[in-house]
Order: sequence, then C-alpha cells, then structure tokens
Amino acid sequence: MSKKDGKLRLDFTGTDPQSPSSVNYYLSHNMFKMFIGIYLVTVYDPRCVVNDGFHDLVDLHIPEGTLLNPMRPAALSTRTHLLGRVMDLLSGLLGQKAPEFMTAGGFSDSPHFMYSGFRENGESYLLYQIGFGGIPARPHGDGMDGHCLWPAMKSVPNEFLELYYPLRIEEYNTVTDSGGPGLHRGGNAQRIFYRFLEEGEISIHDDRWLSKPWGVLGGEPGGRSSKILVHHGDGSGRREILHSKQDHIRVQKGDLLEWLTWGGGGYGDPLERDAKLVALEVHRGLVSFEGAKRYGVVVTPDYGVNEQATAELRLKMANARPAGAPEVFNRGGTWEELRANCLEETGLPAPKLPWEVPLRGPMTGLPHIREWMKKHGQIKE
Repeated sequence: MSKKDGKLRLDFTGTDPQSPSSVNYYLSHNMFKMFIGIYLVTVYDPRCVVNDGFHDLVDLHIPEGTLLNPMRPAALSTRTHLLGRVMDLLSGLLGQKAPEFMTAGGFSDSPHFMYSGFRENGESYLLYQIGFGGIPARPHGDGMDGHCLWPAMKSVPNEFLELYYPLRIEEYNTVTDSGGPGLHRGGNAQRIFYRFLEEGEISIHDDRWLSKPWGVLGGEPGGRSSKILVHHGDGSGRREILHSKQDHIRVQKGDLLEWLTWGGGGYGDPLERDAKLVALEVHRGLVSFEGAKRYGVVVTPDYGVNEQATAELRLKMANARPAGAPEVFNRGGTWEELRANCLEETGLPAPKLPWEVPLRGPMTGLPHIREWMKKHGQIKE
C-alpha cells in the first residue's frame, strides 16, 4: 500500500499464480474499491456522508493469472476462502497506519459441509451447511465466539437438522482456548460432532488447517481448524484426519465426524487482560485452567484468581520477553517453521509450495505464469 499524487495504491504483485483447483477468487476491482472506500469513510471519518467519490482516488494492481485475477479457464467455486482473507488483509494493511483501528486475523471464511445419499426407503437427501468460527479481537473488545462472518447467515437449529436429515448432532459447542489470547481475546471456534445414520458421502471445504489467524500488537494467533472422521460403522473406531478441502468421502451408518473450525486472533498484550475476566471465562468453558496461564493468570478450582501466583507468573512472563515493542503480526511462527512442524502438530504432511508442483495445461501459456515458473525453475527457455 502506498500513496502518490493524492491517490491510494494497492499492489498485489507477488500473489501466487492461479490454481488448477477451485480456490481462485476473481477480485472485482470495483468491489474492492468499494470495500476500501466504505471502510475508510465509515470507520476513519464517520462524519462524512458515504459517497462514490472515492473510486477515482484508489488505484489497484492485481497481476493477471494470479489467484485474485485468474484467467480462463479458472475454477472459482470455493472463492469464499480468499474473499475472507482479503478482508483480513485490508484490515491489517490499513491498521498499520492507524493502530487504533487494527483488528486481528479471524475466522475469515465460509466453511461448507455437505452430506448426501439415499435413505433405506430410496429417498434422496442433501444437506448443505455453512459453519461459523471465531471473530477477530478488536481495539475495543473481544471477538465473538462461534459467529458467522456474514451477518445475513444464521445458525440452523440442530432439531431441524435431525428432523430432516439422517444424522444426530452429538455435540455443538465452542472450542475452548481456540481464541487467540490478548488484552482482547479472539473469538473461539465452533465444534460440531455429526453422527451419520445413513450411508452416504460428505464433502468439506474449509481452511486454516496449517496457518493460523494472526494476533496483533502483542496478541497471539487463533487456533487451527481440524476435521476427523471416526469409523464406527465398520467397528474399527479408526480416526482418519481429513484434509480441509476434500470431496466424495464415503461414510457408513454410525460414523462420526468431528468438525472444528478456527478461532480469531488476539489483540494487545494478554498480560494486561483483567484477571477476573479470565477466571470468569474459565468458569464458562471458553478458556481452560491451563489456557488461563497464557494470560499469566492462575485460576483456583473454585474459579477465583490466585492473586500472588498470578502476579509472580505475569512478572516472570514479562521478563522473559525480548526487549522492544511486540511485532505487529504474530502468526505463530514463520511459514518454514509451520511447515517443519506440520506433521507433528496436525497429523498431515506439509503442503507443497506452488513451485514444487508442476503446472500443466493452458495456464502455462500465460505470460505472467511463465515468468513466475521460470523464476522458480519449473521451466527453462
């Protein structure tokens, strides 16, 4: 982001090439200008009447052939992953110039769950459900727990799901400790356990199974998502770790899907959070006894605060920190560190980077992608 001649310029040079799979998101220039303009006007200068005069004051450059500006042919069906990330990106970018408006990274997505098949009587069924997660922490408060990113979407009552579909909801709850610690806590993720009562297929479109929603200005990142299928239908009880994006998974009657989404990042120094509020959240199941120590708070078995132990722990944690101001963004480690620890922490092998996967098909003919491939040694001319 830069400013020149009275115009705001946002340059997406360096964005990865478009994908052969359907994670691409065609970011409309006019829509993105609308995001920027309305956000800047309503948040930074609420006295100004919203108008479209800002359009000519924003320059946007998104190279062709990238994830955010794909060229035909390009699949777009799971575009909500990148749409939500762009909103996080915009908040983090503008917040660096105005920290009082900075928000953490959050549950910036619209995870999809599908379950389909035929009942024993021959009738077909198809469930398409959108999951929720942790809203990022803000300068003036915590992120919401298990909330939807899009205001118009509401939670479907479990009784409705169980009445119309061959499944049983065995748990519907928040994911304790999944919200990033901070002066303001990131929202917790969502946990749903689906018990399948008919044989069928499921599909999952989710994200953030490896990277974490970043914390800001001393806040810590939110928790990852995970999807585990427990095979009870065949009597084995085998636990299968699923990928965040996976289609046509066969399930048997009695199998259980453990669906966990991701939390929101924290804002500000966790050691400055009200210790009594941390203890209250332990009582409510939003934070665990052990998780309270990430705030430097020692909670007693009756959900009170051990004042002396808390003071000692907070002093110890403060003294162990490196000198200077905290990093603006805390992603829970570098990309290299996340990949190195991937198998141990998630149970899945680290994903290949784009230049580690040979590109095929018409995309290789795009000038931008050819240049990118040459840079990373995929092709030589």
